[in-house]
Amino acid sequence: MPYNQIKKMNYKYLTFILFSITILSCGNPYSKAINELKNTEFQNDSELLTAKKAIEFIRQNQLDSLKSMFSEKIIATATDSIWKDLMEKGQIAISESKFPSDSLVQISNTINILENKKQTFAKLSFPFTNDKISTKFINIITSENQLYGLDVGDYPFGRRIIEPEHSEPHLTKHTIDYKSINWFRIWYGSGFKKNEFGDSYGYYAVSGDKEKLDEIEIKPILSEIFELINSAKIDSTDFNYLRPKRNGDSEYIYLRFKMLNEPYNNFGEFEVYYTLEEEMGKPEELSEFITVKHSKKTRYLYKKSDNLRLVEKLKELTYKDYGRHQETRWH
Repeated sequence: MPYNQIKKMNYKYLTFILFSITILSCGNPYSKAINELKNTEFQNDSELLTAKKAIEFIRQNQLDSLKSMFSEKIIATATDSIWKDLMEKGQIAISESKFPSDSLVQISNTINILENKKQTFAKLSFPFTNDKISTKFINIITSENQLYGLDVGDYPFGRRIIEPEHSEPHLTKHTIDYKSINWFRIWYGSGFKKNEFGDSYGYYAVSGDKEKLDEIEIKPILSEIFELINSAKIDSTDFNYLRPKRNGDSEYIYLRFKMLNEPYNNFGEFEVYYTLEEEMGKPEELSEFITVKHSKKTRYLYKKSDNLRLVEKLKELTYKDYGRHQETRWH
């Protein structure tokens, strides 16, 4: 039975764009600019400060101050509704997340040539993440202490989602096993709990190849998790590419594997996601299920109430001490 017969779902994916830059060229100066772009190590400290200033204006709902950072030409082309959407989406992203450290900000540079005048621009993408599954990017283009572009969306500059047209069919049962793992990643988000398992951002990760997997000594746990998935009744199947919007800051475990055995070696990654605990008063749409996916879109749902042993083993994997193998970040 497809999941939309269990509960009707409406996925809406939106990236809001205010303004984008077009590179203008005029022969030889443009070629020089491209060469300079390839051979220059840019220092973007002032651009980073300018972008942070703009984000602070969004946080404080100071629209006039934000507008003052743009040229009159840009202000004239943006409608009131565009500014309203921008401020609302930006404030939500900021309020639900910690401000990202400088090391997490993605920065690239471009050089524009207009009427033989060269101008260097910095493109900065600030990831505002509350549970790693839900990330909003505040993307800013700046040059010489002025803003030339600003958007709030689901992806950083240079990356836009294109949903694959092809969907691999669902299997009647799974046949995954430990010895076929080629690569793995365990990702944990503590969510609202902010416990000792997560880093200063509330997360931890453990990842690597099969040799690394053997080092962390989780073969018995993972083997049983796989056996339980292989033998479990599939409660629902559907095709889903984009994750649904999250309602709260839940605690979760997210597993990713690349497998060598058929048919999974032709499918891409094999994923397992489970909501360990919801934030009080903010129920998540799929929290009653253990979610399994392959081929980016092909999804299987398993009721956690009918798979209590699987839930138990997922929790055992989650709360294991991975010692020096655990990847963490600190402020």
